[in-house]
Amino acid sequence: MAGAVYLVAVNPSSRRVAVEETFRSLRHVMAQLHGCVRGAFAEDGMSVGQMALLRALIHRGTATPKDLAEALSVTTGNITGLLDKLEAAGLVTRKRSAEDRRVVDVKLTSKARKRFEKVRRASADMLSEAFEAWTLPEIAQLQQLLEKLSSGQPRATPIRRPAARLRH
Repeated sequence: MAGAVYLVAVNPSSRRVAVEETFRSLRHVMAQLHGCVRGAFAEDGMSVGQMALLRALIHRGTATPKDLAEALSVTTGNITGLLDKLEAAGLVTRKRSAEDRRVVDVKLTSKARKRFEKVRRASADMLSEAFEAWTLPEIAQLQQLLEKLSSGQPRATPIRRPAARLRH
């Protein structure tokens, strides 16, 4: 086995295969963990998007739909749909700004804070089960390696394509 590790480090094509296999493994693990978290949210009638929006509001306090769309990297239309459902469930309120009536401020209700904490705990419990057989040093090592991988990567930027020209 030690020889296999040495070959991966020396042979460029083997290194590439190892990187691709590692990426596949990461994608598979993330899909499994995401499924667990999604299940925890669904048990309480929440979607991943709704939980992300609540988390953003917990950190910001009050925000506009535009601020939330930027924070979550989605469209304001997507935010409107999420807010409609959260407002109907009594988890957020929308109120026009006194300074500028065009601006809508979104706030969490106390019910939302309680519900968010309940669902967050349930999802954290599910994630803890995934690491049940791991030691604390193993978890710390994985975290360090993932941080190393993340910090060495340039941020993805969208590819800008020229606008299509109309032909006359």
